[in-house]
This record gives sequence, structure tokens and C-alpha cells, in this order.
Amino acid sequence: MALTGGIPKLVMLVEFASDSEKDAMDRARDAQKSLAEFKVRTKLILSDEAAQKYWVIRRESFNLLRHHVQGMRTAPFIDDFVVKPEVLAEFLPRLYTLMNKYKLLYTIAGHVGDGNFHIIPLMKLGDPDSARKVIADLGKEVYDLVFEYKGSMTGEHNDGLVRGPYLEQMYGREVYQLFVKTKQIFDPQNIFNPGKKVNASMDYMLNHLDFKK
Repeated sequence: MALTGGIPKLVMLVEFASDSEKDAMDRARDAQKSLAEFKVRTKLILSDEAAQKYWVIRRESFNLLRHHVQGMRTAPFIDDFVVKPEVLAEFLPRLYTLMNKYKLLYTIAGHVGDGNFHIIPLMKLGDPDSARKVIADLGKEVYDLVFEYKGSMTGEHNDGLVRGPYLEQMYGREVYQLFVKTKQIFDPQNIFNPGKKVNASMDYMLNHLDFKK
């Protein structure tokens, strides 16, 4: 593909399921025909064995980033948000504008069928002040955008340190207070994962991230 048409800007894997192999294949061919007007390259895979190499590319994409880029580290601080698929045509250009404002090298992978995306920026973490600013400023801008479209900042992963400061903004004060009460009941001395899920703050999060090279 790279030799005949250039490096692809986007690769999408689509699987079709049905009660019969023929019906699934018919649906796949119909989808392929519907894309003809957009002048995109499509390839119909007819067996599980032939499909495996494409899934290997998907699974190994993040490993390639982690192990083959010198002087930079993956910084997955905005990597698991969800918005409704029907708003993606409007949402994604606005997301790209935000990302490009910070001049980051990044990759996007995910599950377009349910609007779940994993963004992995590559950053030079040797300058903690610069890294902290990007994580604090860009993180807030991305999550503000996600919430504007009534999305979720977490689709598959947990909130942890990075998303803790935005929990009340996402769930609202009433639901967030239920988190606080639950924490008080099961952990009154606040010894289990302090600063996560409740009482999280931007300063606490930034001071506990690993900014080593």
C-alpha cells in the first residue's frame, strides 16, 4: 500500500458477522461498494488466517511507538475517551486542531464503531515544566471538548491519577459526592490510593507522574 499509494492517513478494520457466511460476505461487499465514491482503497479479507496480519499491525502499533522512537516517551494522558459515533465528523476536526496547537507527535487508534479513541502523544519528558504544562493544559481542553459533546473521558480504562481531577466535572457534584461517601465508608483513614477517584487535584496528579527521560 505504501509503495503504490503512499503512506495511508487512516487504516480502518471492519468485521461483519451474521447467521450465515454468505450473508456476512454480502454485507461486506455492500459496504465496499458504498465506499467507492470516496476513492478510498479497500481490501476484502476472506478468511481468519488472512486477517491476522492486519490485527497484528493494530496490536503492535503502540509497541512500535514505545520501542523505536529515540529521545521521546509515550504519554497516554488523554487516551481513552468516548463520544457518540454520529458526532465524529464534527468532533474529530476540532480535536485535531487542539492537538496540533501543541505541536505534538501523536497517534490515534481505537474503536470507531462505538466512538472510543486512544490518543498516544510522544513527548520529551526531560523538561518536567514543559511536560506538566502540556498535560495540564491540553488535558483540560480535550476533556472540555469531550464533555461538550456529552461524551465520557473513560471508555475502557480506569480514571487513576490522570483523570481524577475531572471526575466532578464529568459526573456532576451529586454523583461525585457519592464517590466521596463510598470512600469514607470503606477507607476512613484514606490509606488506599489517596488522591485517586476522590480528592484528586491537578497538583497532586502532576507531582506524582514520572517525568524521567
